[in-house]
Amino acid sequence: MIFSILLKITPLFISLLLGLLIIPNLRLMASKKKNFLPESDDRIKNGVMIGGISFFPIILIALCISISLPYLLQIDDLRAVVEPAAMRIMQLVVGCMVLFITGLKDDLNGTGGFVKMGALLIAASMFPATGLWIDNLHGLFGIEGLSPYVGIPLTVLLVCYITEAFSLLDGIDGLSSGVGSIIIFTFLLFSIWYDSTLISFVAAAALGVAIPLCFRSFLSNRWGNTIMGNSGAYVLGYIVSYLSIGLSHSERMPDGMLMICLGALFVPMLDIIRVVNSRVRDNRTLDRPDRNQFNHKLLRTGIPRRLIPVTIAGLIGVFVVMNTSGVLFSCNPTIMVLLDIVLWVAIHLTLNYFIHEHQRKGFYKEWEKAYGEDSWYANIPHETLKRKAQTYGDMNLSQNHVVEDVAFISDGMNGFERQIKRAADMILSLLCLIIFSPLMLLSYILIKCDDGGPAIYKQQRVGRYGHPFYIYKFRSMRLDAEESGPSLSHANGDNDPRLTKVGKFLRAHHLDELPQLWNVFVGDIAFVGYRPERQFYIDQIMKEDPRYAFLYQIRPGVTSYATLYNGYTDTMEKMLRRLELDLYYLKRRSLWFDVKILGLTFLSIISGKKF
Repeated sequence: MIFSILLKITPLFISLLLGLLIIPNLRLMASKKKNFLPESDDRIKNGVMIGGISFFPIILIALCISISLPYLLQIDDLRAVVEPAAMRIMQLVVGCMVLFITGLKDDLNGTGGFVKMGALLIAASMFPATGLWIDNLHGLFGIEGLSPYVGIPLTVLLVCYITEAFSLLDGIDGLSSGVGSIIIFTFLLFSIWYDSTLISFVAAAALGVAIPLCFRSFLSNRWGNTIMGNSGAYVLGYIVSYLSIGLSHSERMPDGMLMICLGALFVPMLDIIRVVNSRVRDNRTLDRPDRNQFNHKLLRTGIPRRLIPVTIAGLIGVFVVMNTSGVLFSCNPTIMVLLDIVLWVAIHLTLNYFIHEHQRKGFYKEWEKAYGEDSWYANIPHETLKRKAQTYGDMNLSQNHVVEDVAFISDGMNGFERQIKRAADMILSLLCLIIFSPLMLLSYILIKCDDGGPAIYKQQRVGRYGHPFYIYKFRSMRLDAEESGPSLSHANGDNDPRLTKVGKFLRAHHLDELPQLWNVFVGDIAFVGYRPERQFYIDQIMKEDPRYAFLYQIRPGVTSYATLYNGYTDTMEKMLRRLELDLYYLKRRSLWFDVKILGLTFLSIISGKKF
């Protein structure tokens, strides 16, 4: 038993040894690939190193040596397995060779999209040519057996998608090789457990060559400008396709093996959809890496770089375990896919939350350094305060404060109260999102029907610790409302000619603010605070009264004490008066004060009061 397992993973040791020896000494300079790095990065002067050109040769050598071992050692059992699989081995070699040549050409001089797509189709066609195609979905979407007219095109499409996915994943930090290593390791375990020798050989050979590049990319600073390149990424993606379809096609495997394989591939396959969607949405080139891939998203949460592979491995493991459990307990495959999607969405919402929190920590450190109680006085423009005092009075400050410094105004809530407030905001905003969802859907439809433009309007505001964020509202103005530059939204009241018909109604009843419930839920703002402002107006306020920076201690709010008593601001004088009220709230705020402000805001809305 142990001897059989060792023989099956022999390619792993061969390719690992060759990879450790060859890959560090066989990196190819590709100056045309400098677009894989930001334009401001100094490393573009030296181009980018391609580390994946040795993948296919090493895998081929490891496979050839491993397949010849049963003949050299006279092991009849392994010879009986290897000999009938010669055609599929040739299919794998031919497909990898086509993609390797195409990828190498693209790495060196660039290749047109039609050429790459043609190479992908030729390589993917090798699968059904040797009888390896998806002939059964085992109940997924209620489908069991598939005819060749459906199964063969589906197989070709899936192979092209997986292979291209690894190409798009390719970039700095070794994401392609890292994800590939984790997936291939999973397939290797299943192939050994279910005694699939050929699959074991291929998986072991690919794993052995992927590990060295993965570890060097993540752990060595000298490899920071090394990518796998299409010559390696195409081969790796093609082999992953071969392993997944081969495992699901094998008679030795359980009926739901396709679902288990999809579980292992779920992270990269869905992440590619997310990345491509972001590039299309922002009008960026589809094949140009932008540091928006999954590993970069994990980095933005504050996770140490060295833990990224472990985190990705853990997430892939969760999907594999969940789908394997579903197969073993005969769960409906369609329900399993839906659960996978729900889990994926939940993971990304969680990551988005931690990204926001990590960014806030960075802004907090900068705020504390520039405006904190211990160092605030060094950053106050005293001449501005003197001019302000001469124009508007001393703002109830002592003359000594006006001339010499400004007394720091600290948050009136203690840490425990702030935690209670945040928890209450999350729970209440979630309930409101559920309760008002029909009304929000109706508002969305009415705005779209009104002028066909986007229903949700987002605008960058500045929040806690000076952290910029996007605030969301239902669009109440025409699309060209600010063509001439930033303008206060309530400068002309409800008679603003920029308002649309639907927008005028939404504004009058404060329904345009409903999408801000999402901002409250994710922590950008609170229900009660100070109204967040744009940087354009903050700069003007700060010139007159730098104490605005004190407000950065707390989250902005949907409503505020100043909104109730000062209304919306349309002049600098009102802005400065609002600041006085906001600072009054900051110093005296408490949970009970917030409850009173919320209650008064609610009474004002239902009574139709304009503010």
